[in-house]
Amino acid sequence: MKRSAPTRDRTMSGLTLVELITSVTVLSLVIGPLIAAMTFFISHGEEANRGFGDDASIRAMISLFSTDVQSAERVTAPDSSPCGPSTPALATMRWTDGATIFRASWSTQNVGTAIELVRHRCTGTSLVSTIVTADVLTTPTVSCEPSCANASTVTITGEALGGADFAITGTRRSS
Repeated sequence: MKRSAPTRDRTMSGLTLVELITSVTVLSLVIGPLIAAMTFFISHGEEANRGFGDDASIRAMISLFSTDVQSAERVTAPDSSPCGPSTPALATMRWTDGATIFRASWSTQNVGTAIELVRHRCTGTSLVSTIVTADVLTTPTVSCEPSCANASTVTITGEALGGADFAITGTRRSS
């Protein structure tokens, strides 16, 4: 008597072994690249966030530094007696409005392992504001053209914490 292979009753639910292996193979072909793409986007998202942070810091520096230089009647770089508690300052810009003397000093301060670029502004001899403008990798440098004693332009250069280089130049207004 000849035996035949058992036949599957169509009312039975479930998958055959071949169907199960095929499903798992197709699923792994779809899920594998999706996981790789997700990992790629997450890691590059962190880089983008650092870049956005650098961009915001540099924009704040551009606004404040260029305004300070435009207003300056005198530039002292470096400054051993700056506005605020930081000594010495990378640079101090001084200007007057009527009988009131204004000063803005740019300096760095160490906070843990980070270096912060800070702007202190004084009215007369009183400190009126302190703004941390950026986290930087190293202490920025300030240069003046033709010299700080008679500067027409003042430039601050450095590298933001996320790795973006910056060079911000302010031009003094003509007297």
